[in-house]
Amino acid sequence: MTAMNTNRMFNLTNKSQAKSTEKLSSGYKINRAADDAAGLAISEKMRRQVRGLTQASANSADGISCIQTAEGALTEVHDMLQRMNELAVKGSTGTLTTEDRVYITLEVRQLMNEIDRVHSATSFNDQNLLDGTFQNKQLQVGAEPEQYVSISIGNFSSNDLIASALAKGICYQTSDHTPSCFVTDGPVDPTTVPGDHVFWAPLASSNTTFAKFDYVDVNTIKPWGSPGHCHLLAAYDLTIFHSFSYNAITDENVKNRLTTDIDDRTAVGSGSEEVLVDNPPCMHQFDALNAFVKSAISDVSETRANLGAIQNRLEHTIRNLDNIVENTTAAESSIRDTDMAAEMVKYSNNRIIAQAGQTLLAQANQSKQGVLALLQ
Repeated sequence: MTAMNTNRMFNLTNKSQAKSTEKLSSGYKINRAADDAAGLAISEKMRRQVRGLTQASANSADGISCIQTAEGALTEVHDMLQRMNELAVKGSTGTLTTEDRVYITLEVRQLMNEIDRVHSATSFNDQNLLDGTFQNKQLQVGAEPEQYVSISIGNFSSNDLIASALAKGICYQTSDHTPSCFVTDGPVDPTTVPGDHVFWAPLASSNTTFAKFDYVDVNTIKPWGSPGHCHLLAAYDLTIFHSFSYNAITDENVKNRLTTDIDDRTAVGSGSEEVLVDNPPCMHQFDALNAFVKSAISDVSETRANLGAIQNRLEHTIRNLDNIVENTTAAESSIRDTDMAAEMVKYSNNRIIAQAGQTLLAQANQSKQGVLALLQ
């Protein structure tokens, strides 16, 4: 009976030592549900959260890379618009000849074409960024559903930048009085009441069409200054530099403002185009270019500011996600991982007991030798 009892205890010690060996070798104190059913369930939930948040952090980093790609392209668009602004100011001075302005016009056209090339060629992961199709892209920045950060980037073709400028109802001054724009009764002047409807009309004896606008608040553009004439920016003013198409406008709000009938008047610009012309440029057109560039720079600046704000937000998101991952991992580790020091003490203790049990089992077996001696 002594040997049987010693053997039973020896087997229990060996099983305990085997479990300690398993925990020390795997690094986990929960290797199966039987080890700690509740702890396993809690640990797996935490692991799901940690892995989801880790991927969300990677998603945010991808979003930053996408934003930096778009913002880098818009930086070049900004630089080209700034150069066009210099050329517009240069072309409107009276010391230049018509031939000089032709040379300036050639460079402006090339810059317009390069803006269009950048708009069509800038992409991230085979998705165009600046052609108006990158809308409402949801970045998953959390481990749970519907934890999104939305990104939208508009269309930055020359055509859409021109359309945006037209839709603002921009007034500009020029000393070259070309009668191309009118309101209901004549050229725009300081007597126009804020909120009055302003319309585009065709040139006399011409089928050329112009954009029209809902309202102009003249308080925002006073004083007019003198001398000079106030004009509303028209697509026709810019056809010396670039062609324009109403049908190609991607922003429906802008398109409706430029083509929808107002006050039962015939819709102007719907389905029509203003084609590139090779007429000798005049100062008036460079004044119009100046007004357009000012609007375009504002549009690009607004988008870059928005992208920069989203990038900053994503950087904060990444830091927050990494912090949550770190703390959740620490909590999961306390539940799932082996306490190596404590388990090593337990292992050493079991090893000593196993050795003692083995010795005592041998002695218990030897105690039966006395019975054999009596029989002899």
